[in-house]
Amino acid sequence: MGKYTLELDYDYDFVLIGVSSHEKDYRICWGLNTKLGLDLVKMEPLEIKDKKQDELSHFSLFSCERPDEFMEYFIIANRSEKGMLIPEQKQMDYFFIIRGEIENDDVMEMIKKIKEIDLVQTAFRMDVASLKSKQNLIL
Repeated sequence: MGKYTLELDYDYDFVLIGVSSHEKDYRICWGLNTKLGLDLVKMEPLEIKDKKQDELSHFSLFSCERPDEFMEYFIIANRSEKGMLIPEQKQMDYFFIIRGEIENDDVMEMIKKIKEIDLVQTAFRMDVASLKSKQNLIL
């Protein structure tokens, strides 16, 4: 009998913003909610099983849905007790994901506002396609 291989094409059609901050996840979400007018709420943690580990890693996850605008916002921690979500981005503490139709100018304005949050050291747009571990960002 022949062997079949299933190849999946994931949808990476979202804006990814890396956020660097030494603050706890709930404080970063509070800052984003206040500055951007969002309502990020805590969800079940994102579970990822690394090929090198037998156990699951849990990454904190917050989300905000705006169905009337066809927009979704997520913040995911890059660190867990067992490792990193995107190991090649060690300097990033959180990833802010925006799904939906958004203009580039609006993204740049959001990044500017995120940088104004006292708890944030830096924030910048990232190219999802260039990340080796980008499949970990599929929610």
